[in-house]
Amino acid sequence: MLSRNRNQSLSDSLTAQNYKVDYPTSEGALPPSPELEILMIFRRPLLASLIACAALSLPKPARAEPSSAEISAAKHAFEEALVAEGDQRWADAAQNLRQAIAVKDTPGLRFHLARCEAELGRLVEAALEYDRAEELIAHGVKAPDVQKLLGPARSDLQRRLPRLTLEVPADVQVPLITVDRQPYPASELALGLPLNPGLHQVRVQAAGRRPFERALNLKEGDRIALSAVLPVAAPPGGPSDANATPDPPPSVNPSSSEAPRTENKPSSSVKLYLMIGESVLTVAGLGVGIGYAVARGSATDRANAAMAQLELAAPGNPTACASQDQNVADLCSDLTTALHDHDRAAHLSQVGFITAGVGAVALVTTWLVYPSPRPRTSGFSVLPVAGLGRLGVVGRF
Repeated sequence: MLSRNRNQSLSDSLTAQNYKVDYPTSEGALPPSPELEILMIFRRPLLASLIACAALSLPKPARAEPSSAEISAAKHAFEEALVAEGDQRWADAAQNLRQAIAVKDTPGLRFHLARCEAELGRLVEAALEYDRAEELIAHGVKAPDVQKLLGPARSDLQRRLPRLTLEVPADVQVPLITVDRQPYPASELALGLPLNPGLHQVRVQAAGRRPFERALNLKEGDRIALSAVLPVAAPPGGPSDANATPDPPPSVNPSSSEAPRTENKPSSSVKLYLMIGESVLTVAGLGVGIGYAVARGSATDRANAAMAQLELAAPGNPTACASQDQNVADLCSDLTTALHDHDRAAHLSQVGFITAGVGAVALVTTWLVYPSPRPRTSGFSVLPVAGLGRLGVVGRF
């Protein structure tokens, strides 16, 4: 932490140099990693170059310099930020630094703001502030003290910053990947996605595949590598449709009077057994769907209760689950268990309702399509009769 004399001299420099702050901080320094620099190069290469070319080809509009009143207000905000940093009131310090940056953006202010963000557990935001400070220095803003400490600070921050690497199977076409409901390209997660410490939800889905979901509780310095498993989803109604396909009716020998009775009986029995089985499948699927829907609601209530208790135990602390407090750790464990139970119950409930729907469709199809026993038709038939000492015909109605 800077001494009060150092803070005063930096505040004087702020006013004397038209609010060009080039001050450092002696602790809380944080870092760059080669992965983050490569990621930044890939994320805004072409667009940044096009904007830069367009800016160079156009005349630069005259930008009004801050007035003396604005400089005075910014200087006061900066001094308040230094006092808040000394008292470790990082949120207040960050707010004052943003007010000063709104008047004039300097590497020193960005450096201090990065430290406040890191102390608040927002490591990703801190890395962005260090990047902005480096960008200002690259564009010619003089800040020798900040430039000297910027490299080690970014290196230390990159060691603390958790990273998530996700591998998606090569045969999965056009996967939709979300982290905390924010979409990300697969290439970015393959390089390693920087995340803040705390709870995160990862979901991968693709057409014709069952989704992959995972809840993570990241700590500083974690390097997590996941392999997304997306099994091929079975087509709905496959087995039931096969059962519902009617067999061709057996051939009937018109010369036999007993043939219709023996053939109608098996046809009627098969249809009855099919309908009984499909009815049981429908009822069972409906019961599973309703039962796990109730379980999902119960898990949601448990998760909400755990979140509320966690907020009471550690209000406004995004890294509460990384603390050593046993009560907070138990609450985080209850929250993770409730989220897992909710996802499992939601999946099984969906399977149950789909099974009930397939069974109902198969039942109706069997009822309408499968052949019913036909009544014996009346008529007149003549059969030849030959025997010892007799010859003739026999008629039957």
